[in-house]
Parts: sequence; structure tokens; C-alpha cells
Amino acid sequence: MPRGYPPEFRRKVLDLLRAGRSVAELVRDLQISDQTIYNWRRQERIDTGQLPGITSGDQVELVAARRRIAELETELAIHRRANELLKEAVPPKGRYAVIKTMAAQGLPVEVCCRVLDVSVSGYYAWRLRPPSARSLRHIWLTGQIQAVHVASRGTYGSRRVHARTTARAWDRGRLSRGGDADAPRGYQGPARQPPPPTEA
Repeated sequence: MPRGYPPEFRRKVLDLLRAGRSVAELVRDLQISDQTIYNWRRQERIDTGQLPGITSGDQVELVAARRRIAELETELAIHRRANELLKEAVPPKGRYAVIKTMAAQGLPVEVCCRVLDVSVSGYYAWRLRPPSARSLRHIWLTGQIQAVHVASRGTYGSRRVHARTTARAWDRGRLSRGGDADAPRGYQGPARQPPPPTEA
């Protein structure tokens, strides 16, 4: 139906046709084109199954589907650009962790790997690879740090935490250099003053 005519007006015109009014009379009385009337009558016959074609309901759904397709194409372009930026900033191991999270949420692993540009075999190899000794030590070490920190009610700093752990399993240099991001920071007392210089 041409834009500008409400559905009620269209139904009124078609009712007048069925009542015996001619197309020429309606054109003269209602000031609309004869082609518009013919189009409405043809569409009505399609809607009622008298003629083959796309029904009015299908046309509404088709317009909605086209609009949704346009939205999805825009979203896809955004995802592609975001993926390009992600690949530049995050190495494959970091992307594997993202895929693991998405897979836990029910998304297909194969699709996630394709979108993030990593191989499925590489992802599963990463999943099945046992943690390294360094990773295990880091996990254990973090637990020890947290336990001592909680026991001290958050007052211990790196030196006192180190004193409470075993020298064999502790790496004091990581804490003192701030190399362990999981190390809690306790109360920091005043800095020690250097001793005065001795006279010769």
C-alpha cells in the first residue's frame, strides 16, 4: 500500500468496490489514482489466496527481517574490527582463556576459535597441557601470602610475610621488587634513617 493512506482508508475503498462502485467513480470521488486502487485489490486477492504472491503479513515480516539483517551486518563489522584489535593486543594464550570462558557459557568452541583466529587443536592442547612448575609454585605461593596476610589482619608487609614463610619455598626478591601482583600490601612503617657518618 502506498505510504500516506491509513489501513482504514484502504479497507473502505475495497468495501466500496465490493458494494458495486467502479474504479472510475472512486478515483473521481476520493481523488486517488486508479493504479493505487488496482494494487490494493490485487493485494487483497493475494491475502485471501485468490492469487499467488507475497501476503501483507509476509511483507511486514520481510521488512522486519531486512532491518534485522542490516543490524546484524553492523554488529558483525564491529566484531570483526574488535577481533583485529584483540589479536594485536592479546597473544594466543590469552585468547585461549577467553575461549574457555565463552565455552563454559555454552558457546561452540569451533566458532569461538574461528572468530578469535586460533586453531581448535591449539586450544585443546592448551586445555590438556598440565600446569608448569612455575604456575603451580605461583598458586601455592599466592595461597601462602594470603594466609599470612589474613592471619596478621592485614598489618604485615612483605618483610614480615617473608619471615613467616619457609626460606625454601619463598622468593623474597619477588616481593621486595613488587614482582608478585597478588602480594598484599600491609602497613608500611616509617622509613629507616641511615646512620650518621662516622668521623675519621
